[in-house]
Amino acid sequence: MGRLSGSESNNSGNKRNSEEVMSVSNVHAGDMARIVVLHGDVNESSISMVVAQLLHLAGQSLEPINLVISTYGGSVDEMFMLYDTIKFLPCPVHTIALGKVMSAGVLLLASGAKGKRMIGKNARIMIHPVSGGVMGNVFEVVNDTKEHKRLQDQMVDAIVKETKCSKAEIEKIMKSGHDYYVLPEQAVKMGIVDKVIGE
Repeated sequence: MGRLSGSESNNSGNKRNSEEVMSVSNVHAGDMARIVVLHGDVNESSISMVVAQLLHLAGQSLEPINLVISTYGGSVDEMFMLYDTIKFLPCPVHTIALGKVMSAGVLLLASGAKGKRMIGKNARIMIHPVSGGVMGNVFEVVNDTKEHKRLQDQMVDAIVKETKCSKAEIEKIMKSGHDYYVLPEQAVKMGIVDKVIGE
């Protein structure tokens, strides 16, 4: 289905996708850090691991969980899987952007607890529209295109809910059809994050 992926991911092709892996820190009940790391593509493997770790930590304590994100993006469906998980957890999730947070990662970053969403001073954020290959007969193409548009509208609504941006502002970015890069200070103004760290 629909996919969100950063420009670097597209340029490097399948080789980077096969090599880049997602890692989750081994956090035990006695640890104070309560850190989960999403590093790599947003896909079934990576997000299932992150969701499992979040649910485990939420079952251990209602203390905040720190979710560190560095991703070029990936699957829209898996993005929403983690987004929904973050929103229904009984404990707050503090999100931290390091390196790059692009495409599907942007909503995940913005979904953290308000006032507790951070970004490294040298990190990059990029927003762009949903992309995906459409094949088949003309009716299948029309149907898949309609579904891609629905997913994009759903993502736009979620970003608007989690940030200070208006629907018109996000739709303008999407309709441009280009990668839209956001500096850390601008991300604070847009309400994607609340604080720049490492200054």
